[in-house]
Amino acid sequence: MAGRKKNAEKSQKTGLNLAEVSVTTDFHTNEDWRFERPVWDKEKCIKCGVCYLFCPDGAIHLDDEGYYEADLTYCKGCGICSAQCWTKSISMEEAVKRLPWLIKI
Repeated sequence: MAGRKKNAEKSQKTGLNLAEVSVTTDFHTNEDWRFERPVWDKEKCIKCGVCYLFCPDGAIHLDDEGYYEADLTYCKGCGICSAQCWTKSISMEEAVKRLPWLIKI
C-alpha cells in the first residue's frame, strides 16, 4: 500500500497518470517483433543438446524423434542456439521482412 501511495505522489509531481500506463497481459506475442527463427537440419544434428543448454528463453525442447526444436511461442530469435551449435545444423531463417535500415550487412 505504501508503494502505491509513493507512486501516486510521484505521478502528481510529474503529471504522469500511472493508472493509464499500458501493460501487456499477452506474453505470447514474439511473432510481432521476432525477425529470425531457428531452423534445424536433422541430417546434421547429433542430438547433443547444446542448443537446449544455451537458450536463454528455455524455448528449445525435444520432439518425438529425439531432435531438438524451438517453441516459437517463446523463442525471441536471438540466434544463440545457432551460434553455439557444434555441427552448424541450426540456421536462422528470416521470419519477417525487415526494414532496409535494419538489415545486417
